Amino acid sequence: MTLKHSLSLFALLGLMVLTACTNDDTRLDPKQLTPIVSESISQRNAPPRDKDAIIEAASREALSLTSPEDPLASIQFDSVGIAAVLREIEKNGQHTVWAAWGSSDRKSIVTKNGMIAATRGLRKDLMSSEADAVLDLVRNRKEGNVPYTLRYLDGDFVIIEAKYTCTVERGYDKTVALATGPVPALQMFSSCVSANRQFVDLFLVDRSGRILEMRQWVGPVLGFAYMSQLR
Repeated sequence: MTLKHSLSLFALLGLMVLTACTNDDTRLDPKQLTPIVSESISQRNAPPRDKDAIIEAASREALSLTSPEDPLASIQFDSVGIAAVLREIEKNGQHTVWAAWGSSDRKSIVTKNGMIAATRGLRKDLMSSEADAVLDLVRNRKEGNVPYTLRYLDGDFVIIEAKYTCTVERGYDKTVALATGPVPALQMFSSCVSANRQFVDLFLVDRSGRILEMRQWVGPVLGFAYMSQLR
């Protein structure tokens, strides 16, 4: 799995920090996230042939201007035409808050051990999730059937809770290209079903259990997020 490059590039994420300690549950109360201002980059009208070059150039620039110890990632949302290079701006236990590198948009993504747990400031945000059972199988590269819950905003800004049963399965061995060099990884598929929806998430996981790349469904408006670690 690689990031899709059919999107226009603009920095989607602003700074938000966790203001309260969280437990092992992936539920994140909105009160735990405090927005901080940052600056946005917009390339909505870039020609299709230039879009790959835009995000690749942004990735190279971010890698060259930041310390080798600084975590960086890239993310894209097909359904809403969003893409950005991300920097880690806060870490609270297992949760990491990401903001767009070189941006000051009031938007953010929160991951838990590499899996998206919440978004803020995007269209119809993912408000919280309960994904520990999925994460445990994926990061340990094991198979099984587990519950999974997502809570996202609908068109009236009402939180909808969606409960799924997910079948986690191993896929093929792959190699992920990081700035530090190639890393062996294993595909982990999570096929999730509810009464009215089904989707398949995909994770590339190294031997230590780190999620290096993923395609994760985060809601009916945002659709799939494609996220890759750059280093």
